[in-house]
Amino acid sequence: MRDDYEQFKSRGAEIVCVAPHDLTETRQLAEALNLPFPVLADAERKVFQAYDIASSAWSLGQRPGLYVIDRQGIIRFAHVGWQQWDIPSNRKVRAELDKIDSGH
Repeated sequence: MRDDYEQFKSRGAEIVCVAPHDLTETRQLAEALNLPFPVLADAERKVFQAYDIASSAWSLGQRPGLYVIDRQGIIRFAHVGWQQWDIPSNRKVRAELDKIDSGH
């Protein structure tokens, strides 16, 4: 997502990352990864619970979740991975954004 951030922005999208850490750890993570988008701390995992993204021994920790939410707050695409590295490609996410723009 970081490497294609401008492509997402050009589609009118904003990326927001939610990290299951406290504010200090989240800030360190964002700086270490040089993330150009907002990274929110969720140490109590309330967002993860709200979106039903559970931590699991099978996934070696926190499972990844990726959601495309439109301006009306409607989830248009959702992917919850089984492993930490199980996330859709940037190309797939951009295609989902294009579907919203085209009305499909």
